[in-house]
Amino acid sequence: MSRTHSLAVGALVCIGLVIGPGVAITVGSPHAQASPRHPGAGDRITVVLTSDREVNSGASWYDSHNTLRSQTRVPLTRHDPTSARYSASLVFTSRVRHQRIDAVFQSSGGFARCAVWVNVTALIEIPH
Repeated sequence: MSRTHSLAVGALVCIGLVIGPGVAITVGSPHAQASPRHPGAGDRITVVLTSDREVNSGASWYDSHNTLRSQTRVPLTRHDPTSARYSASLVFTSRVRHQRIDAVFQSSGGFARCAVWVNVTALIEIPH
């Protein structure tokens, strides 16, 4: 029987993880001094996705301009042999006044976790 775990990452909820190679984006910009709970222009947003599967079902997230993006068949590129888990990060600098930090991840594995960081502050981390 197949199981699918969904994690959604947001200001209040985390229920999914997903991002793959080529999705990690780093935009150089100084960090804003805004509150991590209300990220905006200049804040660095990092979404870290972890699963016991290398390739996962899908992910959706808001980019630096609050545009909803989606990807199916999401590979996680880093492997930790100790935990036997895979991970990947999506990193960007917000270009809007009120940045949405929602993300959704789907995995058919037995473990999935997502963490959202604003600048250097961990905002949300939900294991499953």
